[in-house]
Amino acid sequence: MKKIPQFLRDIAGKEEFTYFFHEETGEVWISGHNKGIRFDLLVRPIKKRYVKVVYETPDERKSALFLSEKDALNRLKKIFSSEETLETV
Repeated sequence: MKKIPQFLRDIAGKEEFTYFFHEETGEVWISGHNKGIRFDLLVRPIKKRYVKVVYETPDERKSALFLSEKDALNRLKKIFSSEETLETV
């Protein structure tokens, strides 16, 4: 999982989100406000193949398991797109 941490680091720097990367597990945490809504995001690699994404707002928590990093990255790009509609996991 190489592209997702870099993508999230870039987004966090641009949008001034709080970013944390855990070296041993490869987990990435981000917190901040996306389109005016407070959120927490956790991205966790599972068995070097799957990627678990948890997107949490004050009202709901959504999690998804992706079969590849590419699929997870595409969903993260939708979440942080500049469109007005809020697309979540």
